[in-house]
Amino acid sequence: MKSLIALIRREQIEHRAAFLYAPAIVLGLFAVTLAMTFAMNRMQVPLAVSGGSALKFFTIAFLFTGALWMTYLMMVLFFYFADAFNADRRNNAMLFWKSMPQSDFKILMSKLLAALTILPVQVFAAFILTGVVLYAATAAATLVLPALAVPGVAETIGAAGQVLWFSAVYAVLALLWYAPFFAWVGALSTVAGRWSIPLAFLIPGLVVLAENLFVRGLGNLILPMDGMRGGQVLGYLRQRLTFGVDDHDMFERAMTTDAPVDVGGLLARFLAGIDWVQLGGGVIVAVLLVYIASEYRRRVVLT
Repeated sequence: MKSLIALIRREQIEHRAAFLYAPAIVLGLFAVTLAMTFAMNRMQVPLAVSGGSALKFFTIAFLFTGALWMTYLMMVLFFYFADAFNADRRNNAMLFWKSMPQSDFKILMSKLLAALTILPVQVFAAFILTGVVLYAATAAATLVLPALAVPGVAETIGAAGQVLWFSAVYAVLALLWYAPFFAWVGALSTVAGRWSIPLAFLIPGLVVLAENLFVRGLGNLILPMDGMRGGQVLGYLRQRLTFGVDDHDMFERAMTTDAPVDVGGLLARFLAGIDWVQLGGGVIVAVLLVYIASEYRRRVVLT
């Protein structure tokens, strides 16, 4: 267990730039941009100006920045996995860990666990600090728009707590949902290094093409058959890559009327729409891909 913690800690140290320093820089630029916006009197709030609108502004802005941080996390994790499974091979660190000795499976699992735990936590910390910046921006907005009232600390903490809870649950489940995709990229990087980036898309694309050419017929690429364009494989990939909550009506009502932002209801609808069998099966597939990659490293990669 101590060696596993050390391996995870190593991943955190080696990737501080992407998961710690870069979010800190982005957060700083975000704060400076908001300050300049108010200083230059460029503030416009597209919300219904009424009692509680300032709190609504804060809640919607916090949810929106949470979505941006989640997008950043997913993009960085993709490039992390495209390199992490092969990085210690290039710098000979693999020889060091083997000398301890540590199994290839434990080394690669430490990378997967780090990517699903400690690395996202650092980005989530930046998201929490974003809420502090947004509260300051909300208070400043009340100076520009006197009709708005500064939200109280208690109600702001309550709204922020709901957003943070929703964002945390969403992030955990999204990481588990996309774990097989990340493990797929990582397994490819074990074999092909950074060429895993194009191969991660090229190989499934060739499988989809093969299905349409040899099973379903070329015409399906142009005219959909049985209601699914591109075949069963493409349909499944679309379903696996689709994850999230689609409730634009709630946000539209909140932005154009006095209706509150129902974060609790949003979370309930999000959880109700998850395919838990697919999520659990995907986690198992991710572990199997890591095991296959570790066996390749153990049997084929010697240096």
